[in-house]
Amino acid sequence: MPVLELAETSLPLTIGATGIAAIEQNIRIIVTTLAYSVAMDRGFAHVGAFIDAPTPYEVARRIADITEAIEDKEPRVAVERISLKPSADEAMQGRLYPRIVWHLREGVSL
Repeated sequence: MPVLELAETSLPLTIGATGIAAIEQNIRIIVTTLAYSVAMDRGFAHVGAFIDAPTPYEVARRIADITEAIEDKEPRVAVERISLKPSADEAMQGRLYPRIVWHLREGVSL
């Protein structure tokens, strides 16, 4: 199963990406885009209500929101598990980064 780990540094977009690289790029865009920030699709991505509220309830809600957004906007993917963890050098900064484990849905071929 592919694993995608997001960190503060973002990778540049690859125009014409295909296969797993295209799916991982799509997931990265979905996770890093706040809802209402895309002009023609205000419901794209997720709501940023988790900002400044890293309580266990908010972490669980964030994971549910990310899962729903990924599976809604990238229908080829089924999310297995998401965990939120601080990066090693920013553990005391309060920033959490998602680690997403996913697989292709049955019947999807690349």
